[in-house]
Amino acid sequence: MVVTYNRMDLLPKTLAGLAAGRLRPDQVVIINNASTDGTADYLESLNYEIPLDIVHLSKNMGGAGGFTVGIDRALCRHRADLVWVMDDDTEPTESTLAESVRAWKDYSASTGQRPAFVASRVLWTDGKDHPMNTPRTMFGASTRLHRRAAAVGARPIRSASFVSVMMDAAVMRRVGLPIADFFIWNDDFEYTTRLGHHRRAISANESVAYHHTKQRENTDANPGPRFYNDVRNKLWLFCRRRTLTPLEKFLYGGSTARLWISTLLRTEYKKTYAGYLARGIRDALVPFRPNDEVLAGVYELEFPRIAEGIQPLSDSRFSVLMSTYAGDTPEYLEQALASNLVEQKLTPDEMVLVKDGPLPAALETVIGRWAQKSQAGEVPPLKIVELAANTGLANALNEGLAHCSFELVTRADADDISLPERFATQIPQMEGSRTAVLGASMWEMSADGARVDCQRRAKVGADEIFRTLPRRNPIFHPTVVFRKSAVLAVGGYEETPGAEDYWLWIRLARLGFILENCEQALVKYRTGAGVYARRGGFDSFKKDLVVQQTLYTAGATGKLQLAQNLAVRLVYRMAPQNMRQLAFRQLIGKAKKKREG
Repeated sequence: MVVTYNRMDLLPKTLAGLAAGRLRPDQVVIINNASTDGTADYLESLNYEIPLDIVHLSKNMGGAGGFTVGIDRALCRHRADLVWVMDDDTEPTESTLAESVRAWKDYSASTGQRPAFVASRVLWTDGKDHPMNTPRTMFGASTRLHRRAAAVGARPIRSASFVSVMMDAAVMRRVGLPIADFFIWNDDFEYTTRLGHHRRAISANESVAYHHTKQRENTDANPGPRFYNDVRNKLWLFCRRRTLTPLEKFLYGGSTARLWISTLLRTEYKKTYAGYLARGIRDALVPFRPNDEVLAGVYELEFPRIAEGIQPLSDSRFSVLMSTYAGDTPEYLEQALASNLVEQKLTPDEMVLVKDGPLPAALETVIGRWAQKSQAGEVPPLKIVELAANTGLANALNEGLAHCSFELVTRADADDISLPERFATQIPQMEGSRTAVLGASMWEMSADGARVDCQRRAKVGADEIFRTLPRRNPIFHPTVVFRKSAVLAVGGYEETPGAEDYWLWIRLARLGFILENCEQALVKYRTGAGVYARRGGFDSFKKDLVVQQTLYTAGATGKLQLAQNLAVRLVYRMAPQNMRQLAFRQLIGKAKKKREG
């Protein structure tokens, strides 16, 4: 994706480099930022080897606005898996895209553990590294991160420039679009630090691109009026964004202050630059505007409105998605498969079972027996997805979701039991509705399934669920049926210790998707003797910290809500086990013992 403005002398070189690559993109999106030098005519008459999507904006929205429009288009119109962006003074080489993709793929066999973005090594015309576009090696990166990056010819980083960077579209869908109000400078810094927060990012040595600036210098070398944008946008980033840790803000802030001082000392127009500085500080006191407001009358973004595209269902066929790993119990898996494949009043159209890494023989025996039943036509089709190594629930579900044939997907755990009326209750409620996720209440049962201790009551009503989300997870993952397209539209599941589902619901709700619950209990959730013991202690609270930091960084909670959430969880985790169990059941359950007949 290329953003251009009055660069007819350089744009053809950019496009020629894209076409000459060892690996070419499937589509090239070009955003013409209201150029006045004949760029529009050139693009309209261009005979190009790669399919083009050309957007002519009626007004120059700066690099930030252009990249916001282009990324929106790549994600929504073209449904990209990877998005490679660059300026119109970038010249890709034969290796640029091929080496970025190679480093990204070789980093991990698991797509969920690959880098959020891969930055190219950017050179000036003399073949030396360009100081403006050479990202710092990540401060404090572990030895493990350094080794993993080095194994693919790269190094770990925290940010990159839009001169040449390839980004994982799934992660982009999780964090949203760049901030158009930045206009120029630091929009790439803000966006890539947002992508890389709590995630991996690398700079690939063999992915080389050239940046045709007039001089091989950093941003402090005579920036002109752009100095104002640098000041305002950096202050917006440091003071109004949560994509940097406090330590990173301190380090980047110190470096930025040195650059500003250097700029003021080096320029002969000290009064003018002091004015830029003062105006940037003043304007940073006002928050940046929403993208829709900035682009009003110029371009209507699609990503913020993806929930509006959800239409009532006309196809009620559905898949069951289940994941199993070496720690599961064969007897429980047998019961889970039976409850979903043969005991339902409404039979599923298929099941996708993900084997998350190698399994012991006993589990393989269970799966093999059910696979034979499926082949014989005794049960619905059973697709088995095998992963070479255990990669965690989030990645396993994403891999499985890719193999689901239908828009409706029901989740089922490998040790729980779906009651016979579950699908017959939930699927009709999804038909003809715009609901993206539908959960239910569930029974909490003993490990052997002989006793049901309480009902976990689900919050009912989309508004009530939305109000509850900042405080806790109001939807029980083992009970849900969801729209596959909605989950993919926000980037699927993401690794979040013990809260992959919660983080997914948050992202769906923030974009306007409808989340609902059935009041009826439709699943029996197996707890076992140690479940409440595992919920206690400092290790559990450390996982809470990670989850709450993720929500806070994304803007899903504020400082007060963050403090309240952590305080409640600290008390809960440190309470004696019997008190913890009582408190949990009082909060979301109804103590109600009963014997299975």
